[in-house]
Amino acid sequence: MAFVPYWIDAATARRTIEAGQAIVLDVTSPFIENAVRGKIPGALRVSPRAILDRNLHAANLVNDLPELSRDKTIIAYCTCADEEASARLTRVLRSQGYDAWLLEGGLPAWRAAGYPMELNQAVAA
Repeated sequence: MAFVPYWIDAATARRTIEAGQAIVLDVTSPFIENAVRGKIPGALRVSPRAILDRNLHAANLVNDLPELSRDKTIIAYCTCADEEASARLTRVLRSQGYDAWLLEGGLPAWRAAGYPMELNQAVAA
């Protein structure tokens, strides 16, 4: 059976983040990190390499992530069109009991809505 991601639209994501009820995971590839001028404020960087490693067991993948709270909504996003890494991350987190969601349209949808952006550390350096 194919995985159908749990989507959250940018407006709902923003309300959840601003209410302090979310942890945001940025799954931007390091290969394009310098080209991406910003991120969602407070988003934690997660390497897509480990997420896309099909040999890595789900529990091990979650253990390698920043500390996540089961009391908060987890919102993952990519800057890529296919969102493969953030979709797999969402599926893995849900399988481990987290309330995880995939940002519909990724960072481009957030940016198109005119929502706040934070300068990437890679660009600021």
